Amino acid sequence: MGEHPAMKKSIICLSLVMALCLCLFAGAGSAATELTIEKYDAAGNLLNTTTVDYQWMEKNLPVVGNGYTHYYLQGPVFEGDIWDPTESVNVESKDMGALKGTAVKDLCELVGGAGENAEITFIAADGLQKTFPQKYIYSPEPAMGTVFIAWYNKEEGYVPAYYSGMRLMFTGDTSRNPWGYHVFGIADEKAAMDEEDWYFYSGKYPTTTGLSVQNIDTIKITENSSAAPGPDATRSPSFGIVIGIAGILGAFLIVRKW
Repeated sequence: MGEHPAMKKSIICLSLVMALCLCLFAGAGSAATELTIEKYDAAGNLLNTTTVDYQWMEKNLPVVGNGYTHYYLQGPVFEGDIWDPTESVNVESKDMGALKGTAVKDLCELVGGAGENAEITFIAADGLQKTFPQKYIYSPEPAMGTVFIAWYNKEEGYVPAYYSGMRLMFTGDTSRNPWGYHVFGIADEKAAMDEEDWYFYSGKYPTTTGLSVQNIDTIKITENSSAAPGPDATRSPSFGIVIGIAGILGAFLIVRKW
């Protein structure tokens, strides 16, 4: 016996919906292999831009990390002092690996650098953004260490095999934790960053993992940002989204025809 028309119609619709989901998420969460650095003035005018891939960065700019030293972040602390001054809770599980990367400062210099009042925004492929004042990049506290973009993890290799790269990371220092690890921890965050830049899990528990943006594809420098509009959170539609919309329209037309 043949398939019932209604069942056949449902199967087609389900297939189209699944195809749409694949289109929408095919590019999400995948490692970027190159970075675009953009510099804007306070009025939002593009002053300079360049795009470089990880091979060029490794060859032409100083490399942060040696591929053997591990760098750590710190997750939230739910009991006791949530700022954990001993940097000993929820750290070892936040080993981000033996990394190599490029200092954000060196990347900013490719487009003319960032002025004292500039803001620097890190934009992921999925649109997630994190903005830092220039001082974190050009004159960070020792507790924070060098702010860099990681493009290599010893266990996974280079991006795109290094799936969470290009990733915003911090070398941190070894002074607080009992193991002598390079940790950018919660107490470091409190000491090295302005209060408005602290990150809180569930709005209550400080953590540094939430600062580590993954899959970054754009670094945006905005000069005199206090007088300029904030970073544009709107991203241009990706090719996958366009295909997805076409898939929805196609499914509607097929159902109407049947």
